[in-house]
Parts: sequence; structure tokens; C-alpha cells
Amino acid sequence: MPVFLSMQIPYTYSFRKQLLISAILGLIVAFIMVFLQPFDTYQFESNHKYLIMFGFGILLSVLYLINVRVENLWYNFKSKKWEIKYEIISFLSLLVVSGVIIHFYNQIFLNDFFNYKYDEYEYIKHGLWFFQHSIIPVILIILPFYIYFRNKFGELITPESLSEIEFYGINKGEKIRIQKEAVLFVKASENYVEIFYVKNNTTQHETLRNTLTTINKQTPFLHQCHRSYLVNISAIKIVEGNSQNAKIKFHHNDLDIPLSKSYFKTIKLALGI
Repeated sequence: MPVFLSMQIPYTYSFRKQLLISAILGLIVAFIMVFLQPFDTYQFESNHKYLIMFGFGILLSVLYLINVRVENLWYNFKSKKWEIKYEIISFLSLLVVSGVIIHFYNQIFLNDFFNYKYDEYEYIKHGLWFFQHSIIPVILIILPFYIYFRNKFGELITPESLSEIEFYGINKGEKIRIQKEAVLFVKASENYVEIFYVKNNTTQHETLRNTLTTINKQTPFLHQCHRSYLVNISAIKIVEGNSQNAKIKFHHNDLDIPLSKSYFKTIKLALGI
């Protein structure tokens, strides 16, 4: 296997960034289908023509989002080391799956699938033609955007960065370095944030002048669980209560923090419960 295929590249793990990329790619495809009308789609007549064309973009956006959520499992399994060969495999899987599903969508809305009797051979033959003459050309158009945004929003995890994290404040030179696994949570308080962590089996905290939003950008491994809190999933012992009055408890000491209704499902999903 060529050495370059094992080169590590940035990976987009954040759901918000994945959602943003999926929306961008979907809008590009929708623009192509609605305004450029490739592959003789200008001949298609329907009272809902533009809505149907826009549906191609929505479908790709949803399929991309599903694909990257599966990627996350693979990424974690590979110890957060994303290589070129994984990127290629993931892209090809998206290409094949989206090709099959988008072709079916095309047959339903553009080719009157339910009023035309296809035999299996004819359907597959048309699918291969559609893949070659429609899917691949569109994918080649969006591929540069796909590569650019995945790299732009991606994070490159190195062995050094796996063990420590640096928190930066607004004031010049204001910086704290902490072992990632030691971080418990971050609490916002007016114009400051308090970082709670474990050191020598005791809970300690440091204060920086900054916002929770900025700290969240510095620490993508932390998850928002409340408008005033970020939490380290690996430090959570248990989630108590229901979505209305949930609390997060930690493995260390008897600390607990609130878990708001808005983030209840997200945290539970991240914990695998």
C-alpha cells in the first residue's frame, strides 16, 4: 500500500460543523439542479418542479450527515487518527449509497416509477447509466468543496494533543494547560469561565477571562450540557433525573452540574445510553 494513504489528515468530529458541511453540499447540489438544470432536466414538467429539484440537495445533505455519523464511530475506533485511506473509503461509500438512493428518488419523481413497469434488469441498467452520466458529474463538481470544507473545519489530533489541552483567556499570556482526561467541566460566570479538573485526586479550578462559546471552540472534545456549562463526557459517572430536572454526576467527589432539557438527548447519546 502506498505510504501516502496512511498519512494523517484533519477530521471534522463536531456535529455542528458536520451539519454545516452537509447544508453547504446540499445547497450546492440544489443550486445545480434548480438553476443549471443539467442532464435534460429542463424538459421535466411539473407544478412542483423546483421543489423536486431542490429535493436532490436535501437528500444528499441528509445522506452526508448519516455517513459522517457512522464515520465518527470509525474515527473513535481508530483512536482519533484519520488517514487518507479512510477518507477515500468513506467518500466512496457515500458515493455508492447516495447514488442508489438518489437514483430511486429520480425514478419516483422524474420518471414516473409507479406507473411504469420496470423489470430488475432494466432498472439496474438505467441505474448504472444514471450513475455514470448524472451522479459522477455532479460529484466531481462538489468534490473540491467537499475536500475544502472537511479540511477547513477538521481537527488534526496528534499524539501530543491527545494528552493535554490548552485553555486561553482574553488577556495577553493568559493560558492554562491541563491533561484532557483530568478536565471535568467548564462553567461560565459573567465574563469569566471556571475550569474544573482533577489533580492529585482533588478537584481544583482555574478562572480565565473568556466566554463559554470561545472555550468550546478551543476544546471540541467538551460537550455543551447547559447554557452555562461544558462537560467532559469521559468524566461523567451518571446522569440522574429526567429531561426536566437532570443532573450530571462525576466519578470524582460528589460534584454535580445541571443538564438542561435542550442538551439532554445529546448528552445521553454521547454516553451511549
